Amino acid sequence: MLSDVGEIQEKTAKLQQLIKQEREVADTEAKKRDELNAAFKQAIKEYRELRAKRDEALKKAKELRDKKEVVYQELAKLHEQLKGREAELGTLRNLERQVQKLKEALEKVEWQYQTRSMPSSMAKSLEKEMEELEQKLQAAQKKLEAYKQTLELKNQYEQKLAEFRALKEEFRKTVSELDELRAKAAAKLAEAKKIKEEADKRHQSYIEHANQVIKLQAELNALRMQLQEVRKEVKQKTQFELKNKNTKMIAEKIAKAREKLSRGEKLEFEEWQALLLGDELLQKQGA
Repeated sequence: MLSDVGEIQEKTAKLQQLIKQEREVADTEAKKRDELNAAFKQAIKEYRELRAKRDEALKKAKELRDKKEVVYQELAKLHEQLKGREAELGTLRNLERQVQKLKEALEKVEWQYQTRSMPSSMAKSLEKEMEELEQKLQAAQKKLEAYKQTLELKNQYEQKLAEFRALKEEFRKTVSELDELRAKAAAKLAEAKKIKEEADKRHQSYIEHANQVIKLQAELNALRMQLQEVRKEVKQKTQFELKNKNTKMIAEKIAKAREKLSRGEKLEFEEWQALLLGDELLQKQGA
């Protein structure tokens, strides 16, 4: 019986150790799961931010594409209007270069006339040269004015072409940004899914170890109840054996006292007590 108590106590100690280990593992898994869930929430937040930027870039790209198409149509219309005016355009280019050169030449002569000290003959020569340049410049500008409509169309075409090229470049940059945002959003979503999978694994592991703790705790409780029952049985058995021992001792004292009395010998106090109270004591022990 006592060996049963020791065996149960040993099993109880082992179960307590196992429960402690399982709880530690469950706590570790729960902590890691919570960290991963927090990381998952952060990843999803970043993904949504990237997705919002991606949607904004997509919207901008569509707007630029539509605007670019409108400008392209306007550019094509201007280009059509300039058809057949190639000769005028050639003349315009020559006149523009001529006007520019005359302006530069006039500025140079005027600078010399205003800043240099010179004899009167040279001054008169420069005055004459300035007058001739001014006349030539006025004549060239007058001719340029004659091609005003063509010049206006040309300027409109060049401005529209510059606008189209700027839109085309902005559209290219936006599409490039859109592709980058798409790639980043896809990578962040994949990262979030991977984190969630790991968090789910940790949660499943936590559940398994937590259930193991419950199972082991139930076994421990059963062992404790069994230990209580065994201890109760041991106590009862000990009390029973002690009663038997006491009953036997009392019976022996009574028998000894009667024997001495039959021989006419003097009895001790305990022997007299055993004779006088023997039956009562035996009845109490039997109870």
